[in-house]
Amino acid sequence: MIKRALNAAAIFVAMSAPVLAAAKIWYVTEVGTSGITGSQGTWTLTIDNNKISGTASMQFDNGNMLSYDVDGSLNEGIYTITMSKRTDNKKDCVWTGHIPTAGGAITHGLVGKVTCDGGEEFFVRASF
Repeated sequence: MIKRALNAAAIFVAMSAPVLAAAKIWYVTEVGTSGITGSQGTWTLTIDNNKISGTASMQFDNGNMLSYDVDGSLNEGIYTITMSKRTDNKKDCVWTGHIPTAGGAITHGLVGKVTCDGGEEFFVRASF
């Protein structure tokens, strides 16, 4: 009886580990085109093969909270992420991010431009 319980527990842990390992926290800063920080926070993302999904929990410099859904893809080192249901009412925002290079050496994190409906633009810097 104890052996069955231990086997069941081991199977549960083994099956749960890949799911838990797939969720990653990214530390994100949204920066206006003028260079002023707009918001900072985290994206909690799951990357399954090349599909990305998750949520954002951000805070503006004035203390107000911002949240949105994150969906996208990873293709040849380029991240394309759609930010939907933003609580700041920005619509159809899409971020294209990549690992920046400095003098030929790969640096840590991702950087890219966000374009929203109506032509609004800002930048996202992310690290994980």
